[in-house]
Amino acid sequence: MSQISNSVLADGYQDLRSRCTDLARSLTDEQANALTECCPAWSVKDTLAHLAGITTDILNGNTADAATEAWADVQVADRATMSVAEICDEWDGNAQPIDDIIRAMGDQMMPQFYIDAWTHEWDIRQATGIGATPDMRFVDFAWDFLMDVIVEKNGGPLEAEIDRFELMRITMGRRSVSQIEAVGLRPEGVVLWSPNHIDIIDAPRA
Repeated sequence: MSQISNSVLADGYQDLRSRCTDLARSLTDEQANALTECCPAWSVKDTLAHLAGITTDILNGNTADAATEAWADVQVADRATMSVAEICDEWDGNAQPIDDIIRAMGDQMMPQFYIDAWTHEWDIRQATGIGATPDMRFVDFAWDFLMDVIVEKNGGPLEAEIDRFELMRITMGRRSVSQIEAVGLRPEGVVLWSPNHIDIIDAPRA
């Protein structure tokens, strides 16, 4: 992984949380309950529940099944009756202890923690159409890790030239097979899970 300080990672995570909770608190009920195209089984609210739930599980030591689908589904189910505001309050309420953990051991944490958070911010933005300037700190931190995985899957380095934002969205399954092939990549060589079932158009990047 790239050499990025724990302080930068902590600042990056707190900025991401603030962007997401500020955005979430501004949503209408219709926007919050809309199903996402990037995670079709989840609504925007469900995605927020997952992000807040991760921090609560970390603080409670509930990480044995971290990064599994079952772990994430419990986080969503446990918050099904909560409002978006309550979910945001939970996530904001975990800010200081999570910040302390990242500042102490941020570069030792699984890169998936950062990749997941970055990915879901843009899933929420895609679902609501609310764009932003991409914050690439987590992408930069995890880049070497991701490239090692992709080189192994792809059988060698990528030949197509593509910007990091787009490749990250492809890698995390936020593009369809046709979208991936259109930029000269093989889905089986670059997607860590599976391509999306439909074409995904992200919210505008400022």
